[in-house]
Amino acid sequence: MFSLWELSGLALGYVLVLFVIAWLGDRAARQRKHTFQNAWVYSLGLGVYCTSWTFYGAVGEAAQNGWNYLPIYLGPILTVLLGGSLIYKMVSVAQQNHITSIADFLAARYGKSRRLAVLVTLVAVIGVLPYIALQLKAVTLSFDYVLKDNSPAQMDTALMVAILMALFTLLFGTRHIDATEHQSGLMLAVSFESFIKVVAFVMIGLYCLFGLFDGPVDLWLALSERQDVMQTFEPTLFSQSFVTALLLSMVAILCLPRQFHAGVVENNDLRHLRTTRWLLPLYLFLFALFVLPIVISGVITQPYLLGQADTYMLSLPMAQGNSFMLMLSFIGGIAAATGMVIVSTIALAIMLTNEVLLPFWLRSRLHEKEQLSDLGRQLRLLRRASILVLLGLAFAFHTLIDRFDGLASIGLLSFAAVAQFSPALIGALYWRNGHKRGAIIGLGLGFMIWFYCLLLPVILPVEWVLSLNENGLLGLGLLRPEALFGIEGLEPLTHGVFWSLSVNTAAFISFSRSAQQDALDEAQAARFVDMPTDWWREGMGHPSITTAELLEVCKRGLGNPRAEPLFFDYMQRRHVSEDLALPAPLHLVRYVERLLAGTMGASTARIVMSSLLRKQNSRHDDVVRMMDEASELIQFNHQLLRTTIETISQGICVVDRNMKVVAWNQAYVKLFDYPDGLIRLGRPIEEVYRYNAERGFYPGDDLDADVDKRVQLLRDGHSHQFERALPSGIVVEVRGTPMMGGGFVSTYMDITERKRDEQALRQINENLEYMVGERTRKLTELNARLAQANEGKTRFLAAAGHDLMQPLNAAQLFASSLRQQLGSQTGFDREVDVLGHIDSSLQAAEQIITALLEISKLDTDTMPVHVHPLKLARLMEPLGQEFSALAQSLGLNMKMLPCSAVVETDEVLLRRVLQNLLSNAIRYTGEGRILFGCRREAGVIRIDVWDTGPGIPDDQHEKIFREFQRLPQQGKQVVKGLGLGLAIADRICRLLGHKLTVRSWSGKGTVFSVTVPLSSGEAPPVLAAEHPPSHRDVSGMRVFCVDNDPALLASLVAALETLGCEVVAASGLAEARQKAAHCPAPDLLLVDYQLDHEDGFAVIEGLDDCWDDVVPATLMTADRRPEIRQQAEEQGVAFLQKPLTEMMLKRALETVNS
Repeated sequence: MFSLWELSGLALGYVLVLFVIAWLGDRAARQRKHTFQNAWVYSLGLGVYCTSWTFYGAVGEAAQNGWNYLPIYLGPILTVLLGGSLIYKMVSVAQQNHITSIADFLAARYGKSRRLAVLVTLVAVIGVLPYIALQLKAVTLSFDYVLKDNSPAQMDTALMVAILMALFTLLFGTRHIDATEHQSGLMLAVSFESFIKVVAFVMIGLYCLFGLFDGPVDLWLALSERQDVMQTFEPTLFSQSFVTALLLSMVAILCLPRQFHAGVVENNDLRHLRTTRWLLPLYLFLFALFVLPIVISGVITQPYLLGQADTYMLSLPMAQGNSFMLMLSFIGGIAAATGMVIVSTIALAIMLTNEVLLPFWLRSRLHEKEQLSDLGRQLRLLRRASILVLLGLAFAFHTLIDRFDGLASIGLLSFAAVAQFSPALIGALYWRNGHKRGAIIGLGLGFMIWFYCLLLPVILPVEWVLSLNENGLLGLGLLRPEALFGIEGLEPLTHGVFWSLSVNTAAFISFSRSAQQDALDEAQAARFVDMPTDWWREGMGHPSITTAELLEVCKRGLGNPRAEPLFFDYMQRRHVSEDLALPAPLHLVRYVERLLAGTMGASTARIVMSSLLRKQNSRHDDVVRMMDEASELIQFNHQLLRTTIETISQGICVVDRNMKVVAWNQAYVKLFDYPDGLIRLGRPIEEVYRYNAERGFYPGDDLDADVDKRVQLLRDGHSHQFERALPSGIVVEVRGTPMMGGGFVSTYMDITERKRDEQALRQINENLEYMVGERTRKLTELNARLAQANEGKTRFLAAAGHDLMQPLNAAQLFASSLRQQLGSQTGFDREVDVLGHIDSSLQAAEQIITALLEISKLDTDTMPVHVHPLKLARLMEPLGQEFSALAQSLGLNMKMLPCSAVVETDEVLLRRVLQNLLSNAIRYTGEGRILFGCRREAGVIRIDVWDTGPGIPDDQHEKIFREFQRLPQQGKQVVKGLGLGLAIADRICRLLGHKLTVRSWSGKGTVFSVTVPLSSGEAPPVLAAEHPPSHRDVSGMRVFCVDNDPALLASLVAALETLGCEVVAASGLAEARQKAAHCPAPDLLLVDYQLDHEDGFAVIEGLDDCWDDVVPATLMTADRRPEIRQQAEEQGVAFLQKPLTEMMLKRALETVNS
């Protein structure tokens, strides 16, 4: 009747319709529109319970076993009608704890146990896989049956369907990752499929009644003539299979992962449950009702298909040649299968990703911040991989169960698996002593029995199953899958369900009782068990106030000393949970209202409590403020309010809950230049906004959309603040605040002058950089730019230091080499003297660059710090000896007081600070003495450097710590220096957390102090000083030099030849290997670190195989990063820090020669 292309086109068209619906749902959710988030969409989404089993399989079950099809529909109906309080409590708890799956729900309840979450995920995956495979089988059946002879040869329909469902699920289920796991577009599409299912099923039923027969009476007359059919539908309401299927169906509506996702995770409003309570039973009742005419019509008109009764939905319209009904039935079956596959796969993928894959992935990436920064993309990849794996396993399982003809038996198999969650799930909500130990052991034992008694006989070969049922496992008769522990006479499904749930429940109770609960277990039990349900029982909305908020309101109304005893005494008498974060029970809210009524009157108390419960229209602090100021606010009448707002320079406009203007002032009218009569009492604000839009006040092209967007902003009741430029050039600052009970207050301030001033200030700051320091305190934006520029400057100095040091180093080596050569000859005294001045100048330039690099390191936080216990005597005694000799040579008297204290500091950095302070003291002291000592204070040591210099004026105390800042010349003494010593000392002290202070007396002297914390540990032992190497002759040594800087390389060659060495020079690895092939092994490799195409380590490694003997290597670099020196030490390479001197080269050669 249909070709492959026609049927494929029909299915593709249906998929495209679903895509459009899902896209509309996602777009509405992104725009925060609640068009599709209503009770009807939510209730129809729960119709995902009706799968291909209920669409095809229920018909087949009814044709073969009569009323045994009814529990599949009757169970959920009973659960929804009788268990409304349980469902409400479960959804409330899930929303309170941000639950994303049934595994997350059970794990959160039982001590947030990840092992339990993994076990639940495993059981769900294994238990639901047969159910997904059932859908593949149903869709394959419908495709093959409709195509029949038109089906292409050797086409695996099941595989094609599995691939299409995988693509469809990936398309709908992983378009975006939401922290709440809400899939608005997906659930809208599933709700549409539920609608299509029931319409198709009802239409087929009506077709059987009025198309194949002349109505219900004619159908009954035809049925009464078939006694065999009448016998099939004999009452069996209390048979084993009926009771078992009823029990499983009642539990499945709660425990199936797809039902939990659709009913709990996707719930946006608990009020929707009231609509669901009658809509979902009606939905299931329609299916249960119209099964009868379809089954009776099939059995009467097509008795030869009784063994394939699952196909009656397709065979009945096909036999009559009715293409439309056949197409409708086919689409209904596709909708039933795809809806279940999508939601089940998404629910399982969420569990598998969140509880298994993502924790494992995060543990392997804990120290990889770059990987964790893209967590959303990785989560989406894991989710998609999970979907593909799940559908692949479902297809594999489909091949195993292909020999089973009944769809209902496979569905009940999955129902029995997820039923294992029910003891732990119900205990989570009503039994405080439930423990994760009992839940894990009970679920594990129940799952193993289910696997052995129900699943294993399905997947094993028939011969093995018969052997197990006859002899038992390992020959033990007590372990027969259909007669476990010797109990016989039960049907296989009833037998497996009885033993699995019995052992599960018994283990859960016994092991929970014996387990010891910790604080977390008790806290989670209180959050789940003590969730109030009296709101549901009395038909009230969901509680939006916590017990803590209710207590605060009670304190405000009654006073703290009186409120707390009354409040907590009532909680103890009524056994209310003491967890103040839980929603308050309804009876507690009414009790507080009665208390408030005795203080402020019944009507006022009612207003307060009603406002507090409507959090969408008023904030909690607004209600509290209303109670505090109620006696004052009621004294103001409308005229006083009107007078008040008229005295405000800002424009004010107030609208009520109906979005109509109720108050305004003339400043508002003048600011927007409204004509007389436009702003009046009761004018809809939409008309005012439309008038503004027509005058071009809004930037959008769609006038209606711009107006609707602004009106909706007021309706939503969200505070806002923004700036708007009017066509007249006026800039207005708009602020909106919602009012309690509805309505909105908007204020409008003319900030044109302020914006102009800001622009003028911004322009002035761009042109006058010296004023940035003052303006940054006022303009945060310019402060950020200045900080960025300063950071760029320091980084530039750090990067440029290497390039500046290279030519200086070369010049210094050239000068030193030439001075040594001329010094050994006569007649060149003047030239030698000039070369000495050149060398001094180069050293001064080197000191400046070194100081700048040190400052840049301190500014960019790259200076390494190694804080450890240090005995001050070890640091102060060498400094005292060094600077005492210097002071004595200048005619000064320096005294050092030793100190044996142990402090926490960095020895190298503290030595640098003290060297700078001592150098300054000697430099600025013309005559007198210098004192270097310590003073103990509470928990710290203060190191002082006293001098008798000219002193520092008070207004210079801060400036001296800036770069290149020196005191004005005093007296005839010429003081040399760069003005960087104190800047470096100040930065080092801030880096170490030491306090650097200065005190000075004009004409008498100055004292600089460094405060260092005392150490609680012991200082490491002092190593014996190494003896300097003895001087050895280095002439005649062969040195192989590699450097990419021609000038520095030439200076190295000149300096080494001056020392009498034989030098081979190269600029890179390639040239070095060429020259190494023609020269003997050198005594030393001298390699620069920064080369053009490789680094120094690569050159040393590349030259290693050029000679038979191992050649000592020395790495030289101007880069001061500690990791380079560390790498050289690890590789056994000597290290020289540029700038190099002739003496450094000679020491390196002597070390090798020794």
